[in-house]
Amino acid sequence: MSIPFRLTPLAALIAVLAWAPLPLASNRPGSSALLSLLLFAVAALAAWQRDSVRWTPARATALALFGGALGWSLVQAAPGFGVALPHWEGIRALTGHPAWGSLSITPGATAEAALRLAGYGAAAWLGAAVLAGQHARHRVVQALALITGALAVYALIVQSTGSYTIWWWDKWIYQDVTTATFVNRNAYCVYAGVGVAAAMLAAETATRTHAKWMWRVLAGVGLLAAVLTESRWGLASVGAGLAVLVLLRPGPLPWRALGAGAVAVVLAPVALVLAGQGRFFARLDPQFVLGDLRWDIYRVTLEAISAAPWTGHGLGSYPVVYKHVRDTSLTDTLVFQAHSVPLELMAELGIPAALALMGAFVLLVAEAARHARRDGDPLARLAAAAGLMAGLHGLLDFSMQTPALAVTVLVLLGAGGTPTAPAPARSPARAAPGPPLGP
Repeated sequence: MSIPFRLTPLAALIAVLAWAPLPLASNRPGSSALLSLLLFAVAALAAWQRDSVRWTPARATALALFGGALGWSLVQAAPGFGVALPHWEGIRALTGHPAWGSLSITPGATAEAALRLAGYGAAAWLGAAVLAGQHARHRVVQALALITGALAVYALIVQSTGSYTIWWWDKWIYQDVTTATFVNRNAYCVYAGVGVAAAMLAAETATRTHAKWMWRVLAGVGLLAAVLTESRWGLASVGAGLAVLVLLRPGPLPWRALGAGAVAVVLAPVALVLAGQGRFFARLDPQFVLGDLRWDIYRVTLEAISAAPWTGHGLGSYPVVYKHVRDTSLTDTLVFQAHSVPLELMAELGIPAALALMGAFVLLVAEAARHARRDGDPLARLAAAAGLMAGLHGLLDFSMQTPALAVTVLVLLGAGGTPTAPAPARSPARAAPGPPLGP
């Protein structure tokens, strides 16, 4: 007798996580909107099957902060709140008709960005609701290790064959470094780092020797793919996250794992040289770093923040705002991101709402780290490590603005704070002998 197929929220969530990186990391308007709709559909399935969230004080506070930031982005896109702003007055004077008059300079882009932000909130909720049980937590760690490992193999094949493609498209940027299905090497570096962490945890929890070695090989492949991105700050962030992964556990320090990490740090430059990527070290030269364009972008972004510190210019409006505030020395430079998530959020949302959104993220990372340190839960350790990788990298780049990475990290952070049973001690104390049975 055939068994009817039953789609569970866990299977649907893993399928979405596997899909997210495939269409250029879902970092195009159509694929990003599709990813949000898929997340909403899985959330509806989970709610229908009555999966619920255990609300801790940290989670409730994070939800309130996130909801405030999301609500404010909708206010920014709404008509009438910014009719006195110069650009809307200019449109009214030019056309003779009332302008939209929103606080956002680009209300359409703000509405689109709000939809993406709501999808990210759904991802965190799904992590908390669907990944509460130990079986689900174990499966999602293994699934992420397999998904990211497969993409790392693909990235290395593309790199070794010199085809420099993403699927059937020729790469138009970062042709000679690994990016897998991502366009941006820095975002892929962090994503690969999350996969390395997942594979390390899968090896740690595996019970059979051959399974342990399979996961270790996947971790090594993912680490090699990350190194060959040649992302300076990405590799530093991945290294910090992997160190946290090793250290966040109950009991004494794992000296063997720390030693293996030290060996990996030493071998990484050797791997770059052997792969013919020695030019990476030239990018560490102080003159190269100080001459980076991002410092000029930061200066312009700070000017944009000072122009509207409380209300912001509208979520998703940065490319247009940049064109308005840049100076003549930057007119030939095409810029879409501020290369700093905190600065860009402050320019778009305003300082209060940006701090609220970043505060929600920090709360989830801190709660995951607390549970990882207390219970040794593998998924909590992975969530804390992934949150640190993405958070650190976001200080000087925009990896968390890549939907595939953001959704993966937020699903983990949503699940990371779920209380679990403490890990059993490795050498339990022998029970005291009972009283004699006879006289």
